[in-house]
Amino acid sequence: MPVRWEWIAIGYFAYLLIVSVADRRFTRARLRTFVGTAVCGALLAVQSLQWLTIDALTLAILVPLSVLLVGYWLSGLFFVNPMLGAEHWLMAIDRRFLRRAGILAAYESSPRVVHEWLESAYVLVYLVIPAGVATLALGGQPEAIPRFWTVVLLAAFISYGAMPWLQTRPPRVLEHAFGLRHPESAVRRFNATILDRGSIQANTVPSGHAAAAVATGLAVADAMPLTGLIFLTLAAAIVAATVLGRYHYLVDSLLGIVVAVGAWWLCR
Repeated sequence: MPVRWEWIAIGYFAYLLIVSVADRRFTRARLRTFVGTAVCGALLAVQSLQWLTIDALTLAILVPLSVLLVGYWLSGLFFVNPMLGAEHWLMAIDRRFLRRAGILAAYESSPRVVHEWLESAYVLVYLVIPAGVATLALGGQPEAIPRFWTVVLLAAFISYGAMPWLQTRPPRVLEHAFGLRHPESAVRRFNATILDRGSIQANTVPSGHAAAAVATGLAVADAMPLTGLIFLTLAAAIVAATVLGRYHYLVDSLLGIVVAVGAWWLCR
């Protein structure tokens, strides 16, 4: 019998609760993790109530999406201190394969339209998951939605769940502190506003952006191959934007792809 996304969510929140209780570093996360877990439990209970007048398909889209967002924000509570050794190693990999290879220099000197395009691709990471599930619903594939959420939540929660053990800051933050400037664009300023106000202010290793975007493409492709190819192309642009825009390290994004493919394969 295939694993249901509900069990993946329950396992993830139980894991966070156990970690918050077992490790004194995460004492401040205990109460809010408990509250967040209770909220998600209530959402799962609401979804199971057949007498509600809310359309079942609407619940099948909104409830998992809400659970995903709560799971993301809760992971940020477990960021206590950056691991300087890990940050140094991740930056060293980027210098070797991106700086010295001239990839970042080529991007930074590219026309402004290239910067705007990739920054726009990064913005779409917030829309790609709801767009993926909406595509299945509108494309006559509602039976594929539960498996879609299983793949996406498994990939995302593996990435978020590593936060207690891999605590790093985004490369853009470290590079800014050292005086490095990234190509300016209107869309980048918009991204910065979203990150400053809505993100957990920490870097996930593996990259949750890469994992969720690729997992979405793979899950859509299972039911709608041609449409899935479009989503996978978008996922590739998102991954490129996370690295070139310095939102994630190269290793983060590559690991995110591995996690997404692994989650998709396990769910098959």
